[in-house]
Amino acid sequence: MNSTLLEKNLLCLAATSSEAAALISRSPLCSDFSVITSREGTAVPAVHEKPLHSRFNPVREGHRLSQQYSKSGMILAYGLGGAYHLTPLLSNSDLSSLVIIENDPSLVKSILSHMDLSTLFLDKRVRLWISENPMDFKSFLLAKYIPVLSGDLQSISLRTRIDMDSDFYIKITETVQESISAITDDYTVQTHFGKKWFINTVTNLEASEETTVTLKPVQQAIITAAGPGLEKQMSHLIKNRDGKTLIATDTSLPVLLENGLKPDLVISIDCQHISYHHFMKGYPKEIPLVLDLASPPFLTRIADRCFFFTSDHPFSNYVSRNFREFPRIDTSGGNVTHAALSLAESLGAVKIDLYGADFSYPFGKPYARGTYVYPYFHKSSMRLSGIESQICDFVLHNKTLNREVFEQGFRYISKPMIHYRNSLERKGNSMSAHINNIRGDGVALHFNTIRKQASNEFRMMSAGQSFQNREDFLKEYARLVMELPEMKENINEFLDSLNNSQKEILLSILPAAAHFRKKTDSGSIALNQARTWTLDLLKRKTISR
Repeated sequence: MNSTLLEKNLLCLAATSSEAAALISRSPLCSDFSVITSREGTAVPAVHEKPLHSRFNPVREGHRLSQQYSKSGMILAYGLGGAYHLTPLLSNSDLSSLVIIENDPSLVKSILSHMDLSTLFLDKRVRLWISENPMDFKSFLLAKYIPVLSGDLQSISLRTRIDMDSDFYIKITETVQESISAITDDYTVQTHFGKKWFINTVTNLEASEETTVTLKPVQQAIITAAGPGLEKQMSHLIKNRDGKTLIATDTSLPVLLENGLKPDLVISIDCQHISYHHFMKGYPKEIPLVLDLASPPFLTRIADRCFFFTSDHPFSNYVSRNFREFPRIDTSGGNVTHAALSLAESLGAVKIDLYGADFSYPFGKPYARGTYVYPYFHKSSMRLSGIESQICDFVLHNKTLNREVFEQGFRYISKPMIHYRNSLERKGNSMSAHINNIRGDGVALHFNTIRKQASNEFRMMSAGQSFQNREDFLKEYARLVMELPEMKENINEFLDSLNNSQKEILLSILPAAAHFRKKTDSGSIALNQARTWTLDLLKRKTISR
C-alpha cells in the first residue's frame, strides 16, 4: 500500500465525490487484491489473481472501448478498475458527466493505493458513486441526470468487474432502466408542453389571485370518464346519482349535459387549446371548474367559480410556494380521470364509483357519443369522407394498437392506454376509499377489495392567502431568473455552484428549456435561450398590466 498515493487520490476525489472519498478512507483494504504487470509494463489491478483489464495492452484496450462513446451526454461507468477505459472519455468535450458505479469500497481503496487516478478525479465532470444497495442509485440518478442539460444517457461496462458482482450490476441496470423510463417520459412531455405550461400559468395568475372558491368535503363520489361505456351506463348513473357528489372530467361534461345531468364539479388538466371543444355546448357557470394552474386561460372566463390547484409542473410549484399556496392534486397519471380520482381523495371520499373508464376502444369507438370528437368530425365531414371514416382514421392512426377479442366483440388497446390504466390502478390501490368500477365493454380495472381504515377527517379545499400581489411576484421572479448564473459547459460545476433558491429558479424554467433543446445539441444554449424567452415573456406580462 502506498499511503501517499492513496491520500493524493482521495484528496482529488473529495472535491467532487466527498461521500465516496469518506467511505473509502474508513474502509479496510481488499484482501484478495493484487497488481499484475502487463506485457507493456503498465499496472493492471486484479482480484483473486484475475486481471480487470488486458494483460497485454490495457491502454490500447481502453482506447478501443472508449471510442464507441463520442456523442454528447452523460455516461454511467459500471466498474472503475484501473480506469484505462475511462480516462480516454475525458478528451470528449461534449461529455457532460461521467458517473462511476462501484459497490466495494475496499476494492476501490486498494486500487487507489497502487494507481494514480488523480487526473480522472480532478475532472469536474467525474463522480464516483459507491453503495452496496443498488436501489440507492435511483435517488442519485434522479438528482444528477437532467436530460435537457445532461444530454443523452449511455453506459460503459468493464466486463471483468461486472462478472465479479453480477447480481449487483444487474440490479443497477434494472434501477437505471426504471428511473430512465420515468425521466424520459416526463422529458418528452416537457419538450411538447414546457412553454405552454409556463405561458398559461403566468397568464392565470391574475384570475388565481382573486379566486375564493372553497370545495366542500365529500363522502361518496361519482367520477365520469368519457369512454364509450358511459353511453350504456347512463341509465345506471342517473338511477344512482342521488346523495353522491358527481365529479365530471372535462371530456365527459357534454355527455352529461346532453342527458340532463349537471355535475357538482368539473375538472380539467389539459394545457392545450383543444380543451375548448369540451365546453362548446355551454357551461353551467354556478358549477365549480377545477383547473390546473397551467390550464388554458380562456377556461377562466367560462365559469363564475374557478378553483385552481398545483400539480407537478415546476413553475406551478414555485408559484404555490412564493405567490399563493394552492391545493395540490396528483396529475402524474397523465390523464384527467386519474386527476379526478386524486381530487375525490383530497376531499375525503370513502366510496367512489367510476363510469366510462374504458381505457380502450370497444368495437373501435373512441369516446361516448356527445363528446367533442363527434361535432369536430361532423364539421369537417364530406360525402367521400364521412364521420365514421374520420373516427376510424382517428382510432387507427395509433401504431401501438392491439386488437383484443372478448365474448361480445373486440376492442383496441394502445400502449398509452395501458400506461393510463396502470397509473389509475396504482393510484386507486394507494387510497383508503372503496373504488367501484362500473364496467362496460372496456378493459377490467383491478382495485383492492380490502381497504385501509378510511379517515373521518373533515376535508375542505381552498387556496391560502396571497404572499404578495401578482405584479410584485412576477418582478421578483424576473429578477431571480436574470441573476441565475450562466451555465458553462460543465453541468456538475454549474449545479454545484447554485444555492437552494437558484436551484428552485432553475427547475422552474427547465420545461421551457426542453423545448429549445430540440433545436440544439447544447444544454447550456437551450437553458440560456429559455432564460431569455422567460424574461421577455415576463416583461410583456408586467408591462401590459
